[in-house]
Amino acid sequence: MSEVDTPRAKLVELLWQLKGAFEQAEGGRSIHFNTLLRDSNYRRELINEAATSSNRQMRELGRSLRVLNSDGELTQSREKLASFNPDITETLSKVSAASAAPADKPPAKAARRALWLVGAVALLLVLGAALLLLAAGTRSETLRGSLTGAQRWTADKIWILDDIVYLEAGAQLTIEPGTVVQGRAGSALVVTRDATIMARGSVDAPIVFTSAQPVGQRQAGDWGGVVLLGNAPLNSRDAQIEGVPTVDSRGMFGGVDSRDNCGVLEYVRIEFAGYEVYANNELNGLTLGGCGSNTIVRHVQVHRASDDGIEVFGGSVDMKHILISGAADDSLDWDMGWTGRVQFLQVLQYPGMGDNAIEADNRDGRHDVQPVSQPTLYNVTLRSLASADKHQRGITLRRGSGGHFHNMIVSGFSGEAVDIKDRSTVSRLGSGMMSFGGLIFHDNGRASGRHFADELGRQDDDGGFDEAAYFARRSRLDADPGFRSSRDPVGQPEFRLRAQSAAAEAAEPVPEGEFWDQGAAYLGAVRPGSNRSWMDGWTSFALN
Repeated sequence: MSEVDTPRAKLVELLWQLKGAFEQAEGGRSIHFNTLLRDSNYRRELINEAATSSNRQMRELGRSLRVLNSDGELTQSREKLASFNPDITETLSKVSAASAAPADKPPAKAARRALWLVGAVALLLVLGAALLLLAAGTRSETLRGSLTGAQRWTADKIWILDDIVYLEAGAQLTIEPGTVVQGRAGSALVVTRDATIMARGSVDAPIVFTSAQPVGQRQAGDWGGVVLLGNAPLNSRDAQIEGVPTVDSRGMFGGVDSRDNCGVLEYVRIEFAGYEVYANNELNGLTLGGCGSNTIVRHVQVHRASDDGIEVFGGSVDMKHILISGAADDSLDWDMGWTGRVQFLQVLQYPGMGDNAIEADNRDGRHDVQPVSQPTLYNVTLRSLASADKHQRGITLRRGSGGHFHNMIVSGFSGEAVDIKDRSTVSRLGSGMMSFGGLIFHDNGRASGRHFADELGRQDDDGGFDEAAYFARRSRLDADPGFRSSRDPVGQPEFRLRAQSAAAEAAEPVPEGEFWDQGAAYLGAVRPGSNRSWMDGWTSFALN
């Protein structure tokens, strides 16, 4: 690394942008740039104010600054500034001399004009030096093909995926908090079976996988997404993950180790991913194939995926504090015998976009094959922002899938709250492989309160099973979850619930065990009445 601290250069440049943003905002105020550089408390207050602003541009700038900010003075010595432009030393001397003039002897008009000009030039030179530091220090590294051995991706670079990048068997990838990984068209990161990833960000410095397109031009499907493959059991032999060429053995997954460890994803955002490789063969935002229970997937957001948000193929991987926003197909999809656990899942479907919040299968063509898909879910909110022209369901269960669904809110879907398809799936209710309890169904169906469709004649796809009668005894229909309002529910969604929410009542006990938070005695993903949620600080809802 050069003598100049690259992160500091980035910080100075963003602080200059912050000054301009505050001064250009409605009711803008003057920001003292020199004070901003010297005073840690002043700097921190403005950054926090920006990070919680209602203005999206200001908010994203504040969040970026939270990652880069450090205490102490950020001003450079005159010698270091002079190394970029010798005129700086002379200019700063003139400014210092002018500022030292006695207060009782104001300068003449011409002198004041000259002083103003010198000050402006000095400020421009300081900014120019900061830009030179940034230009000199901005680094990126392009990745393609195979990665082996110990790999480390650091936050002082932008890591660019070009084509599919495979972390080969035996390799270990560590990604530092605050690291940005950009994917070009056709790219993806595949962590193959017997490789591991350690991507552990933080609330103030999440790890971000995003599009390589410029901000403002990003779209769902710009790149492939993240794929983790492991050795845990599934109900399919010789499984090959979707999106990887069938002749490439690195796409194979599954085995006999239910405790297999694919690695760690914690405080991670995956944005604008997922694309169709060819018909009915797609990459998702996050794909988990045969990952075992020692895999950690916590505090993960998948945003604007062009296919599914998260798809789980078998295995026993658990997930906690998961946010899926704006998926173009299903938000959470599973099949091949997934038996993991989920607590605190928030799904947000956009108007006119997406099919099912949850789509569940056991196995296409062989509904009874073992192990049977039957994950256990607690504290889940599935919410659609109302779609007048697209049929969206809360939960679709089919092809023999089981599952246990408890302490959930399903709200706003134009179609059914729950649709159970196939006799093989209905049979899971009597076998102990499927259960429901602690449910609120609110504002579903194009006609409010029509939470279930009439399935008559050819529309009967479940052997005459009556969802409306079944769930009338196991849920509260049309109870108000008490969502707080938002002026911009897409760009700045509100996930908190009012304290008087119906979700505060009638929760089923959360199971015991180290994984579960037994204190979550409420329905939905967020505790009613909370002023903050677990999604604050590290998530983003940029549309492009």
